[in-house]
Amino acid sequence: MSPDRQPAPWLPPATIQKLGRRASQEPSRPLPPSSRRLPWAERRAQLLEACLAAFIARGLEMTTMDTIAAQAGVSKPLVYRHFHNRSEALLAVVDQQSERLLEALALPADSLDSPDFEAIVTGFLSFAADHPRSFRLLFQLVDGSSGPPKRRLDRLRGDLSQALSQAVLTRANHREEVALAISDSRIGQLMVSILEGVAGGLVHGEDPRSVARTLHRLLRPDRVVAALMPDQDSTAALDSW
Repeated sequence: MSPDRQPAPWLPPATIQKLGRRASQEPSRPLPPSSRRLPWAERRAQLLEACLAAFIARGLEMTTMDTIAAQAGVSKPLVYRHFHNRSEALLAVVDQQSERLLEALALPADSLDSPDFEAIVTGFLSFAADHPRSFRLLFQLVDGSSGPPKRRLDRLRGDLSQALSQAVLTRANHREEVALAISDSRIGQLMVSILEGVAGGLVHGEDPRSVARTLHRLLRPDRVVAALMPDQDSTAALDSW
């Protein structure tokens, strides 16, 4: 402010000084909820949700740290305390949503237990129906990208593929020739592709559990094995079941 421009020139200097001292002694107004000091974990969870919303709304390339800050209602320096750049923010939210999906699948903790095929199908479709933004981020936006987020998605698909192939081959484990004739990766990749396609086509309001039951009937393990077995072995192998 220039020296010749005084605030409230109609007031004497003594009154202005008195008002200034009184204002400095008044308690400050509370900050908006998004700007209040939060525990680190709570703040990070808030920022991750803002990242998810921003990436869905603007796309991966158009989202910036300013976009994330605006979405969360916080300052950009605060966002930088949690993520060094946009790529790190994207990887963090992809990690978070990948873990959420794996939790929804309820895979057995003991590696000796066989995953339940119907439970995996139901869990995957329910996740897509209950968290459409998460599904879109992982299997549509990130799938068309490159770098660490895409590698994280590939690892997620690998985990899902392994669980599905193990569930399908459980009935064939006593037939060594069946297990040896089929590549686990072929089974898993086929099932993951089918699940992603069905999940991406879910109609709003459609019951994912009903779709899962239908898909489970169509994708009976014996039919999957027969489709992937060499022609000369499939009939004999299935007849022996």
